[in-house]
Amino acid sequence: MSKKGSKRKREEQVKQQTKKQIAMSRRDARQNRIIALSLAGVALVIVLILGFGVLQELVIKPNRPVAIVNGTEIKADLYQDLVTYYRYNQYTTMANLEQGLQDLQNSGEDNEFLVSFYQQQLDQMKAQLDSLPNAALETMIEDELIREKADEEGIVVTLQDAQQAINDDLAQALSQPQQTITETETLPEPTPVPQSEIDNLYSSILDNIKISKASFEEIRRRELVRSDLQELLASRVATTGLVVHAQIIETETEEEAIAAKDRIAAGEEFSVVAQEVSTDTMTVDAGGDLGWVAEGQVSASYGQPLEDAIFGLEPGSEARALQSGDKFYVVQVLERDENGPLPDEVVSQRQSTALDDWLQERKSAPDVEIERLLTDDQIPPDPFTQTTQVAQ
Repeated sequence: MSKKGSKRKREEQVKQQTKKQIAMSRRDARQNRIIALSLAGVALVIVLILGFGVLQELVIKPNRPVAIVNGTEIKADLYQDLVTYYRYNQYTTMANLEQGLQDLQNSGEDNEFLVSFYQQQLDQMKAQLDSLPNAALETMIEDELIREKADEEGIVVTLQDAQQAINDDLAQALSQPQQTITETETLPEPTPVPQSEIDNLYSSILDNIKISKASFEEIRRRELVRSDLQELLASRVATTGLVVHAQIIETETEEEAIAAKDRIAAGEEFSVVAQEVSTDTMTVDAGGDLGWVAEGQVSASYGQPLEDAIFGLEPGSEARALQSGDKFYVVQVLERDENGPLPDEVVSQRQSTALDDWLQERKSAPDVEIERLLTDDQIPPDPFTQTTQVAQ
């Protein structure tokens, strides 16, 4: 073969090799682009997942409602702070009980009853820890109903009011205990507490309670609204209503009750028979006289059947025998007043429960819509692992 032919052949081989290399390079480039795009896609997915997690924790979860009351959403962030606030108070009380229990046990005195009482209270408070998240939810639902009623009644409590109340509470806590004053001594003027001491105590409490100052003040503001509404509703409790004047005889057996009723029907005085027969220590000395009673008074001590009989009988009707609980009774109604003065203890009790009674009625009202949306992931972790950590 000539030199010219060999040279041409080598040139053709180089051209063929170059085309193959170019094709391979292009294929490798495509593969690299695919790999790069795949890695970029995976990275994007990871970033999206991480970003969603951050969004979930910092934005979505705090703003997801734990309940809706009449269309108003109750946000998770304040709810979680309220749970922490409840836990702080619970652990503080438990720590105080534990300290008191320890002091009793170390006193060397016979304090068996007190030790048992303290231990029982401590056990109950420990058992209540698990129920605090639900208790906080119910409080916030009630707070919204209270807010509606407060707006209707023109009750206004500002954050400035809450701040002043907190300041007053702390000043009182820092005040020195009053000295014993004799009849000839005058009461000394209280020593003002320096504001710096109040501020230091407030800062310490916020550090221990593990919630923000804004949340603490909002919780206190709501407490003040609740207190103001309770006071208003208590002032509206009726002091007159249905009252009945009745007398009773209590016996252990039905036969004894019937025998007592027959004696009264035969003409004996009710009071005489009561003093001879009745086992009720509350009324026996008064000849069975209950005095004037309002609805709800009798059932607490004697059972609902006796109360129903007292408020169902006509004044002056014959004595009636009946069973109420595990006792038997003879009852007779002397007088009835549809709008008589209510007993002081009844008025006082109804005033003390005015807000609770209103809330119970309001929650079951047909125009109230309550959606409880709380989920386990919205319940904050317990930051207080030892009771001594918060007993400062």
